[in-house]
Amino acid sequence: MTAVLTTTDDVATTASDLLGWQVQSAAPVRRGGNNRIFLLTGKEARAALKFYPSQDEDPRDRLGQEFAALSFLQRHGIDDVPRPLACDPSRHCAAYEWIEGSTIDQAGVEDVDELADFFIRLQGLRDRAGSQLLGTASAACLSPAMVAGQVRERLDRLREVISPASQVTEFVVGSLAPAADAAAERLSAACAAAGIAFAEPLPRRLQALSPSDFGFHNALRRPDGRLVFVDFEYFGWDDPAKAIADVMLHPGMTLPHDLGARYRARVEGALRRSDDSLSFRLDLLFPSMVLLWCLILLNEFLPERWTRRAVAGQRNDREDAQARQLQKARDLFSRNMA
Repeated sequence: MTAVLTTTDDVATTASDLLGWQVQSAAPVRRGGNNRIFLLTGKEARAALKFYPSQDEDPRDRLGQEFAALSFLQRHGIDDVPRPLACDPSRHCAAYEWIEGSTIDQAGVEDVDELADFFIRLQGLRDRAGSQLLGTASAACLSPAMVAGQVRERLDRLREVISPASQVTEFVVGSLAPAADAAAERLSAACAAAGIAFAEPLPRRLQALSPSDFGFHNALRRPDGRLVFVDFEYFGWDDPAKAIADVMLHPGMTLPHDLGARYRARVEGALRRSDDSLSFRLDLLFPSMVLLWCLILLNEFLPERWTRRAVAGQRNDREDAQARQLQKARDLFSRNMA
């Protein structure tokens, strides 16, 4: 694992080389789970510098994927995302337009519509130049078999590391594991009944361009009230049914049921004109997506997650963080699987 630069002077020097103008200060503005972001200030300019620490347990090229995604979006007129400026893969960093905005603590109907409309606009780029060069989204689920496989892999990995006599084991063994078995059986049976190939990937013509980690937790509100969307390191092709479910379930924003349903209706209504099986797939996959998100919340119990947190500069109390995530997973399960 490669460590990121640790002093602001080092960051400023690296950024000056990268941008071609003198960076006078580099101030840390966010320490995320996977990266660090700095506000760069020069005499007449500002920018954001994002570091992507390499991770032995996660070989995905998050820098390359995000920079390529934002470059593609910029070329095709999407202006409510950060403009990519320069990148240096050897130093695991990239510079982007600095976005002046505030976090979205309380989302309303208009915000949900703006979120949905952004996703719908992305689908207008599916046949544009360069779209076929984009990879699949991170953790894409292009077939029912892929969904069931991801649930099983995450469940098996978690079982390897959790203590037998613990609250998380009680939840995993008593709730998640039986629900995963039932969901896998339901997926297989429903595909057989509908004549859908369980393991055949969704045709590219029906796949969506998805930010993947998409929602208000990765958006800012500009001073004029408009939203701008950030964090595209997992961007790529995916089943729109999975992408819709992700927004409805994402614990980073916890949409109320009515707003989640509104998001689904708006996106579904726009896309099902060219994808008449979208509603069926969404209903079919939704219980398994609930389980996937429960297991993602429980990633805090994986030892490699805490190594990653340390590299990104986080120093959260491990037991407290795990307790919070376990409660969130229980709440998500009870809201959707009871």
